[in-house]
Amino acid sequence: MTFVACQAAATSRPAASNHAATPGPNAVKVVTTTTVFADIVQNVGGSRVAASSIIPPGVGPEDYEPKPDDAKKLTDAGLIVSNGVGLDDFLNDLLASGTGGRTPHVVLGDGIPVITVDGEANPHFWLDPELVSEHYLPAIAAKLSELDPDGKAVFDANVASYRARLATLDAELRAQIATIPAANRKLVTFHDAFPYFARHFGFEMVGVILHNVGQEPSASDLAALVETVKAAGAKAVFSEAQFNPNLTATLAREAGVATVVTTLYNDALGPAPADTYVGLMRWNVDQIVPALK
Repeated sequence: MTFVACQAAATSRPAASNHAATPGPNAVKVVTTTTVFADIVQNVGGSRVAASSIIPPGVGPEDYEPKPDDAKKLTDAGLIVSNGVGLDDFLNDLLASGTGGRTPHVVLGDGIPVITVDGEANPHFWLDPELVSEHYLPAIAAKLSELDPDGKAVFDANVASYRARLATLDAELRAQIATIPAANRKLVTFHDAFPYFARHFGFEMVGVILHNVGQEPSASDLAALVETVKAAGAKAVFSEAQFNPNLTATLAREAGVATVVTTLYNDALGPAPADTYVGLMRWNVDQIVPALK
């Protein structure tokens, strides 16, 4: 079994950098739930925005325990940005516990058609860059323009620029994924973060180990997944870096899968080059492609 715990990027592309400008002295203070959203907001807002995340890098919303000063951060913000659709429900209690409920709030997932997994709406829209471009960016720009009308032209220009970067990114990733034999484009993941990614880039979602983070699968559920993975002929099993890799390794071993990759990111930015949204997307594909070839 090949256990990929820390793999360098598979291509010679330079590391992604955050092109967002340094916030100015009168920037709108935006508080987001995750580091991924903070990066996207900063790219839209440029120097007219100072975006920060309640959740620190490397931590997902499923694992996050709110801190005593989080409610104050929301109260002091000029804008709150969350995803909704069950991803960051911890925010509801924080807003109820302070005066942050009066702060302007954008819920990025509002209005996006959902993929339903096991009867529940899946919230991981941002792993499809087209959904970010079509839904997240205009929602962010519209609310920022309400709060800072003088900045509307800047926000619109930043959206156009960032949208072009995402289109270039999408084309690059599609070209990489096209090098995987079609029969091998099958994903087995630790939890259900990748259905929008799979749909957009043409993967089959074979199975998921954990349907609810914090609740391990039963022995019978794991045994059934082993048989599903065997029948599909999956070439690798994938997990995100913030999760314990033991269950992933167990599934791979019992299913006879040779490669385990434990270095993906989805709802939390990681170290460079996965420290921006664009970098995270490139990093994930750089891990997935060689594992499935």
